[in-house]
Amino acid sequence: MIMKFKNLILYDLKSAPLEKEFIGKLKEFADSVEIVFAEKEYAGGLKPSDIKGADALVTRIFDHYDDSLFEKSSLKYIGAMHTDISHFNTRILKKNGIALTNVPGYATEAVAELTISALLNISRRTLDAMNFVKKGNWGFETFMGRELKGKTLGIIGLGRIGTRVEEIAEGFGMKVVHYTPSKKSDKNFLELNELLKQSDVVSLHCSLNGETEGILNASKLKLMKKGSVLLNSARSELVDLESVYKICKQKRIFAWFEAVEQEEIRGRFNKLDNVYLTPHFGWMTREAQQELRDITLNNIKSYLEGKNNNLIQ
Repeated sequence: MIMKFKNLILYDLKSAPLEKEFIGKLKEFADSVEIVFAEKEYAGGLKPSDIKGADALVTRIFDHYDDSLFEKSSLKYIGAMHTDISHFNTRILKKNGIALTNVPGYATEAVAELTISALLNISRRTLDAMNFVKKGNWGFETFMGRELKGKTLGIIGLGRIGTRVEEIAEGFGMKVVHYTPSKKSDKNFLELNELLKQSDVVSLHCSLNGETEGILNASKLKLMKKGSVLLNSARSELVDLESVYKICKQKRIFAWFEAVEQEEIRGRFNKLDNVYLTPHFGWMTREAQQELRDITLNNIKSYLEGKNNNLIQ
């Protein structure tokens, strides 16, 4: 018979809560399941009183988790329904004996496809053209585009998503190079400066950590070709956003960001017609969401069975 948690807290999004079927499956792993709702992400809404007496927390919310939440808690397990766990202080969790699991790889296809769709939109101005016609206009004169075939795509971070982007891009006839320190022996590896100089498109797919934060700073961004495209489906902290704003304002490059959380910065970017933003929805496909739920439940089951499935060491 499988062990159970005594009290499991589900930290969920109020505007789009998880379905009853998923919650029903959670109840198979705990004597009681309580739901705490967040109004939005990054609001720091979870309080110590919300998890008082709980031995498990399953969180769907990408939030600012203060260390004080975990220093004197009764938690034994946190199941993050994300791949990125940079919003947790893993040192504090280990110190307090709290296990943390994540969900790697569930949105590989979804994010890779979105990245390529953003590139196609920029290269052919698809959204601009559609909105132009919706407003009752007609004519092709202002919509000169560029083809992907023969262009060089530079990928920073050739992990699951970066590799899938590479595969799709090669299908369009693009030449792909990459900067991935762990894969220097690869024939398509370039040092970062050289990649930025050679690429017509630069796509970020690395995780956020001490080494990658600000990996594209002002001096690096200046190396990019005039008229090139910067794609970032990953964390916005990988890039010096102020420097991106300046060079985009000068019309030197095009840029797409998937997750710029700061409202003030979004407002400034939205005034530029060569910057495109989307609302951190890369993982929002039916297939990815089902995979997310399945892996989350399997992580919980594995932990209760004494296994280390997707455990952050």
